[in-house]
Amino acid sequence: MKPIYHPWHLWEDHKHGFYDNVSGKKKKELAAEIVALFCDTERLQSAMLEIVDQWPHSMEHNLSNANLNQIAYIGQCAACFAVGAPATVTMETWSTLDKSTRDAADKAATIALDEWQRKTNHQLCLNFI
Repeated sequence: MKPIYHPWHLWEDHKHGFYDNVSGKKKKELAAEIVALFCDTERLQSAMLEIVDQWPHSMEHNLSNANLNQIAYIGQCAACFAVGAPATVTMETWSTLDKSTRDAADKAATIALDEWQRKTNHQLCLNFI
């Protein structure tokens, strides 16, 4: 599929703080909330399905980019949506999660990606798997 672009001011992830910077106590608090979210597979899956449904511009702009890790992006968006965490904090926190938690999160994101593809009729070529 060809990349589909939308101007940044339409991106729902941007509007929810995905690209924000946080530090200190707030960053530690968000990291703890991210861990709790990723350890609760049902809550995580729900957040992932909500963002692929409710953030159409961000999803189309980013998930149509074959050079982007779509699975990671969905997880980062879910953390932004559910706990208000910027992507950078989610990326840093990811490495602290155990393998089984990361595997479960990847599986949940794959389900959300499949749902996005089904709803939008977009077929992706995933290069990172």
